[in-house]
Amino acid sequence: MLNDFNSMLFLDTSPNMLNQIEQKISNSNIQKAATLCFDFEKGSLSNLHADYIFMVQVLLHINEVELVLSRLYDVLNVGGHLVIVDFNKNEEIVSDMVHNGFDQVKLTEIMTEIGFRDIQSKTFYSGSKIFMGYDASMFILDSQK
Repeated sequence: MLNDFNSMLFLDTSPNMLNQIEQKISNSNIQKAATLCFDFEKGSLSNLHADYIFMVQVLLHINEVELVLSRLYDVLNVGGHLVIVDFNKNEEIVSDMVHNGFDQVKLTEIMTEIGFRDIQSKTFYSGSKIFMGYDASMFILDSQK
């Protein structure tokens, strides 16, 4: 899959997470990957452009979901994809640290208002005690600019 991309940029707000990624990049001898410590809740990157953005269990940790999705939309090249993998809404989970998942229909509505199109999502996994000790299911959503 790496050969399908000219370059890859791993972005996170945590220097510790980026250190782990850098170690994996080094161990795998990947030449066309880099890391960047950045928080889209605190700013935007006008000089960054991407064809694909992958967010795997990241949206849960973002307070201002619509703001971040708008900033990611701005980063995407025309025709680019934002792919989100996260938990479906679970009312049993109450936390000050993370969202309790997402309603796919409501998330699609928010993304449509931002300008995303061709949005498709589906639940692809259900598991026991996988989300803060609760049974939960996960979805994948693909959208395009």
